[in-house]
Amino acid sequence: MANFLKSLFGVLKQPATRPLYFKDGAAAFEYACQFLHAELQESVVLPALVQDARDLLGAEEPIVRMKDGSQMLALRVCSKDGGFLVLAGTLSAVGPSLKPGDLVAWQAGKPITRESPELQKDPRSGWVGIALAQLKPEYIVGRGWAIQEPFRQ
Repeated sequence: MANFLKSLFGVLKQPATRPLYFKDGAAAFEYACQFLHAELQESVVLPALVQDARDLLGAEEPIVRMKDGSQMLALRVCSKDGGFLVLAGTLSAVGPSLKPGDLVAWQAGKPITRESPELQKDPRSGWVGIALAQLKPEYIVGRGWAIQEPFRQ
């Protein structure tokens, strides 16, 4: 049957997938939580939203710059229940200067015990991970998030 249709209409082409554009990182994150697969497991890469560490953890700055130039972030990682809080560093000092509201690619490591009361409320908050790149609020079905700027070593 496929050969018959091919002979009549030529090669059947898949429709082009157009990107979904969001007004900002928060809107993109909300979409990800509602509609995308977001199972937490070792080495998985999930979208995460940069949070203001002053508000959530009592830090002095929204993003903490480390001595080596890398950034320490409070992130809300994508999950079906609206996300969970983690602390994460950036892959390196070479990359974008992040701010609250930015969307990033977070790669999960392994869970550890955290001492902060805010990070003990949800067992998922004990997961160690790293921010690999800043993402654009643009998603292509079947391909994933568009990268704004990666962190380079």
